[in-house]
Amino acid sequence: MKIEFLTQNDPLYVLPFFDEFVRSYASEFEILHIATCPTMGKRSRVQMVKELTQLYGVMGMTRLVSRLAFSKLAGLLPRKSGASGYWTLAQLCRAYGIAYTRIGNPNAPEFVDSVRGRAPDLLVSVACPYILKEPLLSLAPKGAINIHHAPLPRYKGMMPTFWQMYHGEKTVGLTIHYMAAKLDEGQVLLQEQQPIVPRETLDQVIRRSKRYGAHAMAKVLRQLRDGTSSPRTMDQSKGSYYTFPTTDEIKEFQRRGLRAI
Repeated sequence: MKIEFLTQNDPLYVLPFFDEFVRSYASEFEILHIATCPTMGKRSRVQMVKELTQLYGVMGMTRLVSRLAFSKLAGLLPRKSGASGYWTLAQLCRAYGIAYTRIGNPNAPEFVDSVRGRAPDLLVSVACPYILKEPLLSLAPKGAINIHHAPLPRYKGMMPTFWQMYHGEKTVGLTIHYMAAKLDEGQVLLQEQQPIVPRETLDQVIRRSKRYGAHAMAKVLRQLRDGTSSPRTMDQSKGSYYTFPTTDEIKEFQRRGLRAI
């Protein structure tokens, strides 16, 4: 089965998914291409930095920026398949011979045409920061699917791991679903959950759950390949939508003894 991935250029929280998936399943599934959009899409860079600094604090943000800078430099080094670690998605793709492109809006006609030319069987979104539209959603014969790190429809929208921790959930969920015109409302293909370890930070939960998500994705891909999937419709009456937390919500998160990093 030929797969095209859409994601964002994030070596901190998206790369762990691809590192785990490519290492484990590159020989089982044909990865035609991985396209990366700008981190958080069209969101203003100034706004993004301001929001993340509120969430992680000055010291935490300094740590994140240092990790990003190191990843950018280390990602330039040559690495072979099976190496102990990779620092950027581009470096990982080079090591495994996977076509990789940095793009803008994936709905742009020129990108849609390029996907059509590659003729994937399935389109997979992993933290793609854009709402995908027609004809992209219906281009691949087996459709387009997305992985969302929360139980849907309860935690639709942004920052799902933050909101699960904020609401005192004992587990962090995962939903893999078909993509529809409305955000996070396509039929569900798989839902699983992992325990949240006491004193684990938001940073740690996200990175761990991304790696777990790679194996969950492989389960779904096998079902779609073999024709054994059983999609089910979400009960939208139980849905809630979340955005980036406000300053007061971030303070409440901290007051409850939770840490971002």
